[in-house]
Amino acid sequence: MSKLPSLHNVLIATKKTILRFPLEIITAVIGTISAIILIDLNYDNTQREFYEKTILSCSLCLVWSLSVSLFFAAKQKNNIIRYLINLGFAPLLITFVFNFSTRISEVEAQQFFVLSLALHLLVSFSGFLTKAYNQEEFWEFNKQLFLRILTSGLYSFVLYGGLALAILAVDQLFKVEFDSKIYGYLFITIAGIFNTIFFLNGIPETNSKEFPLRLNYPKGLKNFTQYILLPLISVYLAILVCYEAKILITFSLPVGWVSYLVLAFAITGILSFLLIHPIADENGNLWMRTFNRWFYFLLIPLLALLFWAILYRINLYGFTHERYYVFLLSIWLTVVVAYFLISKHPKIKFIPISMCLAGLFSIVGPQSADSVSKYSQLYRFENYLQKYDGKKLTFEQEQELSSIVYFLDRNYGFESMLPYAHKKLDALYKKDKDPGSTKIMESLGFEYRSQYDRKDEANDSFNYYFYEDTDEIVDIHGYDFIIVLYKNRPYECNNCLTINKTNYSIKSKATDYGQDLIINQDTIPLKINDFINATSRFRNNYDASKKIEQRIENSKYTILLTYLSADGSIENNKKTPENYQIKGMVGIKN
Repeated sequence: MSKLPSLHNVLIATKKTILRFPLEIITAVIGTISAIILIDLNYDNTQREFYEKTILSCSLCLVWSLSVSLFFAAKQKNNIIRYLINLGFAPLLITFVFNFSTRISEVEAQQFFVLSLALHLLVSFSGFLTKAYNQEEFWEFNKQLFLRILTSGLYSFVLYGGLALAILAVDQLFKVEFDSKIYGYLFITIAGIFNTIFFLNGIPETNSKEFPLRLNYPKGLKNFTQYILLPLISVYLAILVCYEAKILITFSLPVGWVSYLVLAFAITGILSFLLIHPIADENGNLWMRTFNRWFYFLLIPLLALLFWAILYRINLYGFTHERYYVFLLSIWLTVVVAYFLISKHPKIKFIPISMCLAGLFSIVGPQSADSVSKYSQLYRFENYLQKYDGKKLTFEQEQELSSIVYFLDRNYGFESMLPYAHKKLDALYKKDKDPGSTKIMESLGFEYRSQYDRKDEANDSFNYYFYEDTDEIVDIHGYDFIIVLYKNRPYECNNCLTINKTNYSIKSKATDYGQDLIINQDTIPLKINDFINATSRFRNNYDASKKIEQRIENSKYTILLTYLSADGSIENNKKTPENYQIKGMVGIKN
């Protein structure tokens, strides 16, 4: 009968883990404290950025430190050198994270993810770099590592659920009031400290004489791979082969997303290959043996399809970060396939090692995803301006140039385009350092078209929307009151306003040209329809970058209309508003 572990044994195991991985646990504690402090900070607190980046830095440093520890444990070298290498490389990781912008961009998040993935892959093979390679030991180590991750997650989830329920029970039964943040503190502590120590405690030693790594293949894993994973892979393989045959027969071009399908199939297939590798050649495993023997041969025609699809997209639209990684993974898959087909005794550690190196290759430097994507799109931007200087673009060309401008502005800022625009944007830059994609396109002499615009809709309808922050304080200096006008909802209030001891009644009345604003006995025509027709920026496009304003003035009143939204139809180049929302600021002259 199994016994529950005593507190003494738990303390001994914890002490052993701390002595084995001291830097890793210190890093986890720093990250946990930073996360707890972050919970207490308001969203507008300027210190949030520091603690957020500290957490990200700790996550990278922990994985790097674990890789170094496993490497030196296998070499059985002096721990001082291990600590020096750990502490020497950590500042580079911290600098990498703290160089991110205040609000981490999508590109920076992608860089962090790739570096984190590369370091996690490093953990899988770092303990086997300096010792004689044993395929079964390598497989068993990574199996135990993977199962330990799942076990740690399960234990942490159950522990958090139990303690959170206990706190709730005390709160409800004994009316003990707890700060609602206690649940966040508890979650962070368990995930950051308990989960880390529990996981590290179960990492097997690669050079242990007392507990050597011996292959132990779980029967459940065999059944899962043989009866679920391999049949699914076979179905996708059949679909992709039939699609490739269709392309060859019809001479049609592959659709863009087929690249992702091929990559998903190939990576899942390689995972299956790794899962069944230790028992693939055993008697009675005919299906596994067949898969193990033919998998890489079957990948060859799919690699051709993959390169065809991604190179066609790159040729048309240049590199982006997504296309860069699809292309890089295509090259990586080709190298892996070639290695396993050519090598007489292939080693499965080649897969994580090569993927780790590919990930590191893509992060920094002129060959990185960021650099290649940036200069690819800048080249396309400059080429567009040179080729179509003074010419009118078609709807499709404007939409493509708009996507280039949006990509560069979002990821690299307005300044990145200035040297390639041949002074066409200099005047705009002097007025506005962050104008947005719409203004940039207008300064170039073109109309901004979003990816959601459709040519037929652009010709027969318009839809304008300006995002206004409702929490922002509005400066009405020079004006006396604000009203909001709607197309299909008249405005009326009687004696609702007193200014300089004069009572005012205000109402609106629909007319053919828009509305009449009636203030007491005075009628001010608001020629809204004419203004919408004369303003080109009312189009079928979501526009949150610039407000559209109309100023109306007579001897008694100054009115500033700010268009919040407007939509309607277009017929014979004439716009007919069907709905609009307009904020009007009215100033009464003395």
